[in-house]
Amino acid sequence: MHTLLDIRTSIPTFIYITSGKVHDVNILDLITVEPSAIYVMDKGYVDFKRLFSLKGKNAFFITRAKDNLLSQRLYSHDVTEF
Repeated sequence: MHTLLDIRTSIPTFIYITSGKVHDVNILDLITVEPSAIYVMDKGYVDFKRLFSLKGKNAFFITRAKDNLLSQRLYSHDVTEF
């Protein structure tokens, strides 16, 4: 079961039931992306073409990196404490 949860209401806005053979990342193609929304996903969703399409729809994403991900930080920003 693939679920998109609205964290403001704790109500699922999307539910898709598949066999266990369907990889989670394929479900990103079925979700209607909302502008300014933040999508939080597990590391199984590391598909840069699909993630870049979220950016093109003015949405944001957070995901965990896999152990074998080769990456380099381009820049950093100072964090203001509240």
